[in-house]
Amino acid sequence: MKTLFISVLLIAVTAFGNAQEIELDEAEVRLETNKAKFVRTGDGFTYAVSEKSSGEFEKNPMAFMKSNLDINAMLEELASENFVSYQVTFRSDKGYLSAEFDKNGVLQRTSQKFRNIVLPAELRTELYNSNKGWSVISNNYIASGKGDLVNKEMYKIKLENANQKRTVKLDPRTLSSVSVASN
Repeated sequence: MKTLFISVLLIAVTAFGNAQEIELDEAEVRLETNKAKFVRTGDGFTYAVSEKSSGEFEKNPMAFMKSNLDINAMLEELASENFVSYQVTFRSDKGYLSAEFDKNGVLQRTSQKFRNIVLPAELRTELYNSNKGWSVISNNYIASGKGDLVNKEMYKIKLENANQKRTVKLDPRTLSSVSVASN
């Protein structure tokens, strides 16, 4: 009985195994490059990129722009438009980076504005040491610059302690000078 059962099982496995052979036709596989695909929106163009990790854009917007925007591909795609300059804006739910390029693809100026982002460690330390007992309600980061350089940057931080409110402005390049405006 045991031999019969094993023989039937072996025949069934062999039959089902042969029945699973399928011949496939030749398939063509193409690799698409990460060439920008712009969608016309009014007078401008939109190109969406996604972050590899959460907060990547807010952490370093200029580096994010450099790694995700191929300005030469954009110029090739928009060559027939004959624009004098190009304004590219990256947006997230926390803020934006706006960059202006000339017709040759050279970065002319940038402006950034973000709300409620994670403050750099040295700013958090300075803020804590100079405002003990206060809680952060919100913060804004504003920056602008020419070319790749950020010339002006400022954190505007709203603090609260019981019924008192205070606004602190911090320039990350001069951490020792803190100006305080009270409401």
